[in-house]
Amino acid sequence: MPKFPRTPRVSIVIPLQRDDAAFEQTLLSVLENQTEESQVIVAHNGGYTDPFELGEEIDFVIARSSNLIDLVRDAFDATHAPIVHVLGQGKTATADWLTDALDRFETADVAAVDPMIFDDDAQQSVPAGWVDTAGRYCQPYSKAGRRGGPGKPVSGFFINSCFIRRRVLGDLLSAVAPAMNDPVAVSYAFGCLLRQAGWSIATANDSLIHAPGLVSLASPSDAQRGQHLAAIRTRILPGEPGPSFTEMLSTALLGNGSIGEMIGMVRHRSQLAAIRRAVDLDSVASADQLARVLSLPQHNHAPRRAAA
Repeated sequence: MPKFPRTPRVSIVIPLQRDDAAFEQTLLSVLENQTEESQVIVAHNGGYTDPFELGEEIDFVIARSSNLIDLVRDAFDATHAPIVHVLGQGKTATADWLTDALDRFETADVAAVDPMIFDDDAQQSVPAGWVDTAGRYCQPYSKAGRRGGPGKPVSGFFINSCFIRRRVLGDLLSAVAPAMNDPVAVSYAFGCLLRQAGWSIATANDSLIHAPGLVSLASPSDAQRGQHLAAIRTRILPGEPGPSFTEMLSTALLGNGSIGEMIGMVRHRSQLAAIRRAVDLDSVASADQLARVLSLPQHNHAPRRAAA
């Protein structure tokens, strides 16, 4: 018997990085709430021994490293469904969290969907994606503030909590060189590439995931974050204006940025040559190009397994 339905609607990728306990909490929540139409894939660097003997229910993929982007990249070939859902360790799925997110893909130009993240510490629910604010690129929606957050649609998704069309994810992975594996930079590049290709990104308000403290992704350094993100923006969306010096300074001093990040943004041109080599602008097909071939199988939301 196969481990997954013949035509699964969604392939759920759970990357194991360094925290086995957080990973197992995420995995358990998925197994308790998944539907018959889903395939579950665990990506790890070879060190996980499957102590619960779940090999009959889950596909295990050994990746080249425990880096999040490497885990997703190496799990991609094991996915079988037209939609891929990445759920990073430390996040927990809830009942029916798949339904609203998958239904959003019935709109032909939606490439990716951000679920809602409920911060168990702050007792608030916000979209899992990012926005560009007046003074900072790739700001988590939860930290974007009045001008960049509430009421503004998401601009992109973070790779550790997203739903995305498989064909589009394949294009994005081809567009970004494997050597570029900072999760924030790659998430930002993916969002900019989708915008350039004419795709939209939706938010599923009834797709709820729990997380302690919103479990955000970290960049290697503030200066490197600023340099890389500004260079990515210039490379992919050269005609769109960037933040002014005044707005960057205000965000650095009064917002969620830093002086180091601001300096990196100002000096981003030193990274442009590397970003040109790392990002291929022609690899991502547009929504119009794929409109005739992208479709979802009929769905049935009956639970696969009752909660323990």
